[in-house]
Formats: sequence, structure tokens, C-alpha cells
Amino acid sequence: MLPPIQPSNREKLSRAAEKLDRYRRDRPMSVTIQHDLTGNGRPSAPANSILLGPLKALLDRKETWSPSLLVEVVWRVASNVGTHLRVRRFIQSSALSGAVAGNPRFPFKCLFPSYLVRGLSVAEGVACFLHHYQRLLTALRGRFLRQVMQGEVVLDEIRRGGNDFAITMGLSRPYDKEGELSLNLQVNGETVFVLSFTIVPGWVVRSEAEEVLLITRIQGMKGAYRQISLATKALHDVAPESLLLAALHGVASAFGIRTMASICATMQSSYNKLYASSFTKGYDGFFADLGIAQNDAGFFLSAIPAPEKPIELIKQGHKLRTREKRAFKRHVAAEVRQALREEMVRPQPVLE
Repeated sequence: MLPPIQPSNREKLSRAAEKLDRYRRDRPMSVTIQHDLTGNGRPSAPANSILLGPLKALLDRKETWSPSLLVEVVWRVASNVGTHLRVRRFIQSSALSGAVAGNPRFPFKCLFPSYLVRGLSVAEGVACFLHHYQRLLTALRGRFLRQVMQGEVVLDEIRRGGNDFAITMGLSRPYDKEGELSLNLQVNGETVFVLSFTIVPGWVVRSEAEEVLLITRIQGMKGAYRQISLATKALHDVAPESLLLAALHGVASAFGIRTMASICATMQSSYNKLYASSFTKGYDGFFADLGIAQNDAGFFLSAIPAPEKPIELIKQGHKLRTREKRAFKRHVAAEVRQALREEMVRPQPVLE
């Protein structure tokens, strides 16, 4: 049985209902929500509520919410009704409607606390969500986009030593607020490493670029150390995060995007002080090692591809291996770029 909504949350839910009722009175449309404060704390809505369908679907999928999260989402919808309506109308009027019909979280996730980046405002989150999907809808063929949204597509495959390595792309699951799309490294069909990203307006990350690829998750899968080691050894000693970053460069080239950004450790949606060292190593340490600096807003910003250390500065004895690794990463980026360009309505000029 689900736990009851706590008193503080009941008060917040009541205030949210008042906001929605005021909106209903002020606008020529029905927007109401009723709530049970004495039973098990499960909100209910009348049949004509604009929130009934999506919220009921979200509520019925118990694994997708907690009472506190649901209250927070209802509060954010009530505080941003017009914004939420804009998101819903965008989804319903596009090819996304059918592609995400079985995903009740989808219309709400850009209102979730810590969507993409800790501290991102609702307005910034919604701007990122809409920009990203407008770009996908404009650039990609419908059939391919449905595959991306409902499953995953293979962008590059490599067979070495009797093992199959693949880079795939799909809607981020199950951590869908940590990035809209994920590039996945698979070893013999099993995902072992993930890099999640979103195409966002440059102003959100304080960049002068019109749009950027924003990296918001870089993570190896628990228990996949053996497969990660196998992949690294087989693929020219290129670490999984570097391999997926090369794949991201291919995505950028296909979409005609010249700038990338990444969160720092403390911006990560799931950041926890207990694991601060792991988060710092995975984000701050990784990008600092690449020579990418943070801007005043805390984002790591770089041109695509990121500048490389001149080969003359590489230690003797490491230059050959460095050249091989760089050539392999360029090959991966080219394969990913070509795979995407073949599925684009109007392929962008190739960016070198």
C-alpha cells in the first residue's frame, strides 16, 4: 500500500488545487483537481479535468512516482499551467504523440525537480525540452524517430576477438530526467556504459552558441566492470566515456552543432555528497583532463571536437598509441555521423 501524503504535502496539494481553480475561473476552459486528504492521499480529478488523463496514467503506474514527487509535480503544474499546456499541445500536435503514448511521465518530466540539471528553473527546463524535440522532429525521418523514442537504434558496430561491441542511441531509460537521449556502449548485447545528452539552447548554459549538446549523465553500469575492461582493451585502449564522447561528436556533426557543454559533479540530478568523489572524478576530473574549462555558470564548455594536445607534447613512446586512439575515435565519430545522416530529412553539411 502506498504511504499517505504527509501534512506538509497535503497543504501544498491543497494550495495547488486552489491555483488550478483560480486558473479555471479566469480562463474559458476547465482546469480543476480534487484531492483526498483523509484516505490514502491519492489525488483524484473529475472527468473533465485537463490533468485527468495524464495524471491518472502517472498515478496508476505506481513505479513511476512517490507521493512527494507527485505532489511536487502537481504543484509545479499548478504554478505553471500555461507552460504545461504549451508542452502538452506541442506533444499532441506532433509525431511524438504516438511515440510516447505508453509513457505517462513524458508530458511532466520537464517539470520534475532537478530535470537535466540541479537548480534549473522550470522555464529553462521547458525551453530545453521543447528545443530538443523540435530539433529531432525537424531533422529525423518519422520511422527512425519512432525507433529512437520507443527502443534504440544501432549507430556503430564493431566485432573484435569473437565479441560484439555496439554504440546505440535511444530515449534515456529508466533515468529519463538525466538527459533526453542516451548513447549506450553495448558488449555482446548488454549495455555497460551510458552518456546522456540533450540538444539545448545555448543561453541555458550561458554559451554564445545558438544551441549546444548538453551532457548530463556519464555512467558505467553496476556489475559491468569485466565487460568494460574487455571493451577498453579491444577498442584501442579507449575508455568507454571517451568512446561515447567521440560518438557524441558524430551526433553533433550530423546535426550541425559546433558546441558541447557538460554539467559539473554538483549539477548532476542524482548528486549525493556521500559519493562526491565518484561524481567529481566522473565529470570534473574527466573534462579537466581533456583541457576543457568551466564557465562562470559552472558548465564545461568546448568546441566540437574538443581541442587535442599537440602530438609534439606527447611523451616519447606514447605517440604511436595516441595516434591510433585518435584515429579510432575519429572513425567512430564518422560512423555515427553517417548513420544519422542517412536518416535525416535534410542532412546538414559535414562539419570537420
